[in-house]
Amino acid sequence: MSLKAFHLFFVVVSILLSLWVGVWGVQSYRAEGTPSHLVLAGLFFALGAALVVYGRAVRRKLRAIGD
Repeated sequence: MSLKAFHLFFVVVSILLSLWVGVWGVQSYRAEGTPSHLVLAGLFFALGAALVVYGRAVRRKLRAIGD
């Protein structure tokens, strides 16, 4: 696996992990009502969105570089 492919793979895994933690935070908030869980969920959803933007930019840049 090339370094480029590994980087994109790592970004995708990071996006999935951040979304999973965000969903967990929402579920914990519903179960316990602790506002910190809702804040955690919001932070990780924002992180996931930022990683999507970053992933697109990196993918575009890697295409420009070529193989």
